[in-house]
Amino acid sequence: MTKNEIKKKFYKDNPKANLIQIFKGLCNYVVHLDNNFVIQILIPLSEMGDALFYPEMDAKLLIRWLQD
Repeated sequence: MTKNEIKKKFYKDNPKANLIQIFKGLCNYVVHLDNNFVIQILIPLSEMGDALFYPEMDAKLLIRWLQD
């Protein structure tokens, strides 16, 4: 699945991203899409600033940190 297809899926299906762990300066979220397809999103703590991050969030709010 390409990055563009993932973005479209995030907006169309509105899946949830779940916080798995925070380790070595990275916040790790996972998103479960259909057919057991899992997307991992790593967010550097240094980029979080003063924004609010919750244990469960809309995946579309984390699109900025999708990897290629």
